Amino acid sequence: MVSPMDDQHIPSSLADLADIVVPVLRRTYDINSARHDPQVGDDAVTFGSAIYRNSWFQLEQAFAECAVWTTARPDGSLTIGNGDLRLHVYRCGQDENTDLDSFRLDDAPASVTKRSIAVANSAQLTLALFDDGQLPVLPTAPPTLRELVIIHAGNPDDGCCGIWVGAPLTIEETVTDSPWAWIESLWQIDRPEPSATTIDLADHVRHDELPEPDLDIRLADDEDDSSAGEA
Repeated sequence: MVSPMDDQHIPSSLADLADIVVPVLRRTYDINSARHDPQVGDDAVTFGSAIYRNSWFQLEQAFAECAVWTTARPDGSLTIGNGDLRLHVYRCGQDENTDLDSFRLDDAPASVTKRSIAVANSAQLTLALFDDGQLPVLPTAPPTLRELVIIHAGNPDDGCCGIWVGAPLTIEETVTDSPWAWIESLWQIDRPEPSATTIDLADHVRHDELPEPDLDIRLADDEDDSSAGEA
C-alpha cells in the first residue's frame, strides 16, 4: 500500500504543473500507440524506450514558454523546477493497476541520479525531526519535501493509463514498506463498467475445461440388435 496522502504536505503549485504535464504525457502515449507496429518488431521494450525519450522532449517543449517552471538535464536526467521544488519524470508499469510501491529509487540497480532523489528527501526529513540535539520527534506538519517524482504507466493498446506525483524516501526512512512519504494520483484512465454480457462471458467455462463425465458403456446383446430396426 502506498503512503497516505495529506493535502497539507502537497505544494499548491502542483495543480498548475499538472495542467501541463498530464496532457503532454497522454499525447505522448497516443502518438506512440498509433505508430506501434509489432509487424516490424515493435514490442514492450521499443514502446517504453520511445515513451521515455519522447515524453522528456515533449515536456521540455511544453515548459519552454512557462515563466514559473523551467527544465534542465543535469547528468542527462530531465528535471522540472520552480526554484523551490524539483520534479523528475519516469515511467513505471503497464496500466493503472501498477504497484506504485515497486518503484524504488534506492535499489542497487538505480542510477546515482535516481538514488540521490530519495536520499535528498530523507536527509531533509531527518534534519526536520531533530530539535536542538534532542531526541527526534514527529512534527505535526512535516516540511514540504523538495524532490518529487512524476511516474506514469501505459501500454500500446490503451495508451496512458495513469499519472502520479509523490515524494520518495530511502527505505531506511520509511515507517512502512512504501518508498513514498506521500503519493497522489494526477490522472487515471476512465474505463467503462463491464456489461452483463461481459460478465457472463467471463464466467462461462469452455467445453475443454469441463470435468470428464462418468460414462456407463455396455455391449448390446444379439436380441437388441435384431429388433433395432423394427417399428
